[in-house]
Amino acid sequence: MNQHVRFYPDIDYRAHPAFRDLDVPVRGDDAIVDGMIEAVDLALDALHRERHDDAALGQAFDNGPGRRIAELAAYLDRTTSNERVRLLLSRALADVTGELLEEAKIRNDRHSFNRPLSSQARSVADDLKRDGVHICRLSEVEKKKLWELCAPVIARLRAAAELNPKIRVAESMPRYAGVGVRLDRFFRRSAVLDGLSAYFGSNVTFTGFSLEYSHNKQDWWQNCYADVGMATSKTVYMHYDHGCRNPKAIIALSEVTEENGPTGYIKGSHSKPRSNFIHFLIKSIDHRFYDDYIAGTQSYYRRRFQELEYRREFLMLPTALQACSHFGEDITDDTELSSDLLKDEIKVTRDVGNCIVFDGDYGIHRGALVKSGERFVFQVIFAIEPDPPKIGALKKRARAIARRVLKGE
Repeated sequence: MNQHVRFYPDIDYRAHPAFRDLDVPVRGDDAIVDGMIEAVDLALDALHRERHDDAALGQAFDNGPGRRIAELAAYLDRTTSNERVRLLLSRALADVTGELLEEAKIRNDRHSFNRPLSSQARSVADDLKRDGVHICRLSEVEKKKLWELCAPVIARLRAAAELNPKIRVAESMPRYAGVGVRLDRFFRRSAVLDGLSAYFGSNVTFTGFSLEYSHNKQDWWQNCYADVGMATSKTVYMHYDHGCRNPKAIIALSEVTEENGPTGYIKGSHSKPRSNFIHFLIKSIDHRFYDDYIAGTQSYYRRRFQELEYRREFLMLPTALQACSHFGEDITDDTELSSDLLKDEIKVTRDVGNCIVFDGDYGIHRGALVKSGERFVFQVIFAIEPDPPKIGALKKRARAIARRVLKGE
């Protein structure tokens, strides 16, 4: 595997039982595409090494990685014969250009980020840097109070599941109402926000959350490759999230065991070697495919891999683009890759903790695969948001005034 131009994990789809007999010709231009991918990554590396002001950053991006991406887009447009594949790539490359510019802004902020850290926040940041994940625990008293506050939402989710038991059900909740305020206090008290800020080298805020209900009648994650006689794999639903600036937390309100869908995280997966550009492009391709999605009678969530016509189109891509951000079921059991991922998986059951904070954009994770019983969890989204200069100056002035007041000046 050429790690510099590949997605992690690198799966040979042409050898996969669901793809190997589709008789789709190999493109034959992997060396050209791989070279163009490497050029994008080299341009990104050069951009990230230097500090730019806001105006200069956009120009530097356009002249560096942006130009290289445009060259790749033009090449793929000329050399891809299938119209639907060509359109998908065009939309995904436009999307990834925006994503990588946003990531460049985040990395650019790291050059000047400096915030004093408590020992607790340093511990959170160290966990994230080493493993990509930090696990902590809400008290039983706090969990009970949150359960009481969520009682009306819990009832609505159970009712929705009764109407359509096979699909995922969740409800967004107000960020600044009672539950959101309590969660915000917990994230501050446990130094999660400061630890995330240190890990990303930028200000991190608690942005929003939803309550998700999972139960054992749901089948949205099962039987992708039943047509070729493959059982659901042991690594099913392992995935990355789409984006570059939304770290996550999962907080379990239920008592979670191995049977009712614990959140799993592949320790160290956030730092595995890969092409930075391809990591984002694959997620953008997956995201853009859903623009064409038409819900059918089946509830499985990856139509692109379940249906033969889309499998054939998948093999029309250059090898470096034959990847998926939600790849878990594409890994065959009893392989070294499967064993390695399962060996490094941390499962957050009630014995381990009830809150997991992680880098879901770069780290592999999964959850909600309920074998028996039910599971209620908060899906929490944070955002990487550098302090605007004026707000930062106002905060600094307010702190100075407060110090003077406390000193009696």
